[in-house]
Amino acid sequence: MYLICYGTRPEIIKLFPLIECFEKNNFSFKTLFSGQHPDLYKQFKSLLPKPDYQLTDIMCHGQSLNQLSSKIMAKMDDILQAQDIKYVIVQGDTTTAYTIAMSAFHNKKKIIHLEAGLRSHQKYDPYPEEMNRSLISRIASIHLCPTTIAIENLKRENITNNVHLVGNTVVDAFKLMSGSNTMMAQKNILVTLHRRENREKMKMMWDQLNELAKTTRLIYILHPSLKEASDYLDDRIMKLNGVCYDDMVGFIKSCAGIITDSGGLQEEAVCAGKRVLVCRETTERPETIESGWGKLVGTRILKNIDFLYEKGNNQTLNPYGKDVCDKIVNVLI
Repeated sequence: MYLICYGTRPEIIKLFPLIECFEKNNFSFKTLFSGQHPDLYKQFKSLLPKPDYQLTDIMCHGQSLNQLSSKIMAKMDDILQAQDIKYVIVQGDTTTAYTIAMSAFHNKKKIIHLEAGLRSHQKYDPYPEEMNRSLISRIASIHLCPTTIAIENLKRENITNNVHLVGNTVVDAFKLMSGSNTMMAQKNILVTLHRRENREKMKMMWDQLNELAKTTRLIYILHPSLKEASDYLDDRIMKLNGVCYDDMVGFIKSCAGIITDSGGLQEEAVCAGKRVLVCRETTERPETIESGWGKLVGTRILKNIDFLYEKGNNQTLNPYGKDVCDKIVNVLI
């Protein structure tokens, strides 16, 4: 039996099409909701079966990563020791994913790592995600990689057994949710900023957005960990809370461009054929940059804003693949 684990918005987005594919292929599985983003989970209830297990009372404002990890590990023992679970599927690089993977290892379960092999090669950028995903790779039994670059990253770390090129499930999720929704005119720029390593630089970027708002229409998706953004950002910026994924796909498809430090949006921008300013100094998704759709800008938003309006692109194939969940099912079969 498989145990599919998720808790954050990106994990839910990238796992709901795989869960649907498991159901169609009659896989024996159960799901675990780690409780990390309970309010966001409610937006996906129509897309997900009710979780078989849910971790409660693990989130607390201002707690350390060690405090979070210890709570998760203590609760995972009860689930893993009492159930007939052979494989534990974790996605990406959150502290929750790493902690669940380590709990599975302690209980001698096989770990399947979805979105394996991403690397920035900078220990603290992104923090703590770079080390989380690297450590998961050391204990995983099956590595489901999104791109050939990810496979090469693992190969350099002498990880070559059960490594599979499948693509990124965000491609399937985006396709499933695309439909024909168009949420806004194509003069708006979509913005999300939230990364832990950017917290000390956030006001510097917000100041640039306030300046940009004098001439450009911005839609800013607020993040629950940065509540002060609502007061700091100019009133001319449209600020939205708790956008469901269906609406978010609509915003992505119909915007003029994207400004973000998100990992998933770097992939979704390519799916939608939108240019994106990546507000980081490094990225574990170089495919977006190499494809021509993305540009690494650090905090230098205003200096690089013209990139979003450049015409033409040599990109022909999505580097993140197609029909990804079907490929994963074939690998597991």
